[in-house]
Amino acid sequence: MEFPIFQVPYLGNGMTIALDAVLHVIISHGLAIGAVSMVVVSEYLGQRRASRDWEGFAKDFLRVIVFLTTSVGAMTGVGIWLITSALAPRGIGSLLRVFFWPWFIEWGVFAAEVVLVLIYYYTWQRWTGERKKHHLRLGLGYVAAAICSALLITGILGFMLTPDGWPWDKSLWSAFFNASYLPQLVLRLGIAYSLGALFSVGYLVFTRRERDFRKEAFAVFAKIALVSLTVTLLSAVWYFTVVPSTFKTHSLYAVMTSRFSQQPELFWEITIGGAVFLLLFWLVALRRSVISVRLLVIPAIVVSILFVAQFERVREFIRGPYLMPGYMYANQVLLEETPLFAKQGMLPSSYWYKATATKQGDSVSQGAYLFAQNCSACHTIGGINDIVDRVQGRTADGLYVIIGHTQEMVPFMPPFSGTDQERRTMADFLFRLADGAIKLGAPSRFAPLNGGPEHE
Repeated sequence: MEFPIFQVPYLGNGMTIALDAVLHVIISHGLAIGAVSMVVVSEYLGQRRASRDWEGFAKDFLRVIVFLTTSVGAMTGVGIWLITSALAPRGIGSLLRVFFWPWFIEWGVFAAEVVLVLIYYYTWQRWTGERKKHHLRLGLGYVAAAICSALLITGILGFMLTPDGWPWDKSLWSAFFNASYLPQLVLRLGIAYSLGALFSVGYLVFTRRERDFRKEAFAVFAKIALVSLTVTLLSAVWYFTVVPSTFKTHSLYAVMTSRFSQQPELFWEITIGGAVFLLLFWLVALRRSVISVRLLVIPAIVVSILFVAQFERVREFIRGPYLMPGYMYANQVLLEETPLFAKQGMLPSSYWYKATATKQGDSVSQGAYLFAQNCSACHTIGGINDIVDRVQGRTADGLYVIIGHTQEMVPFMPPFSGTDQERRTMADFLFRLADGAIKLGAPSRFAPLNGGPEHE
């Protein structure tokens, strides 16, 4: 089945998916796994020490977690499916065919998580006395389900970078238990508990609590966070040892972009500086300095979120030019389709081009569609990663040559799919676009020019 090409104006397809996915990761890792685990630890300490402070903190914090995970967390999870189904339908469809059963099981596990966390919260005051031990076990059951969800999803995410032997044997087991599965799983759990401890401290300092209890809680969460940070650092090193060398060369560019990619020292200075700041923050928390923690906790949360965004950006970017290495390019063209398009062309077999083009045979409509199919996964017209900025000042002949050698010049860009004449058509389209000869029209679902292109 052929799907239409949707494009998000200004923000771009890739950035739209990334913003939703990173927000979902922060909630699903930091709150659903990490923070709820801190709640279970707090409830355990409350029972063991007969402390109303620990008990009250755990219950109050759980209320916030339940609200965020069942609203924002659930909506961003659904949002990933909605957005990818619209913007990358062939990619998500192919992944579903490979990982049908892991995803099916994960959906069931997610439903179980929602039920368990709601029961855990609403039975907090009802299960007292001897039943309190069962309530604690219920919390542990939820944490186990949340970790199980991470176990299932990590196999799919790892496959998208290290598919192992799947392109040849098409085996679910080789795809799921790929080379980066285990290190990425440990890394994600380390991130989850680091964020969970940090969010717990953030909630502590901005709600009314006894000062002595705050100091006691700071020490507990700081110890958990320091262990988690150590695990995160070691597993990150482990993770990048299994990433293919050809992909690792794209890592700095993924974060620094073309503007700062020639200054690798800047990347390391910022990264190491952020890690040292987090270490110092937890050492301050370990010393139970309430005022210092209150001043530093928001910057620490911001730095941690930026680290999560950096990891997700690098993981997604470095596998370029592939969406599924060895099988599908980032623009959703299959590797085996490229020779066919080079021989027969992309436009003659495209249902949606024929259905949405302003004029059949019009060079601008043809160029617009070829751009949409080949480039819109990463580039926009007039927005983030604007294609006009990339081609500004080049001749039509120069663009024609560049389009024919994209993967050789920029290793993370897919090769052009189409005949030599279609390559010329897209080059002319980009030249006229940069020259101002083509103007943007009204918004549309399919056309990369936001509607029927007007041109001089």
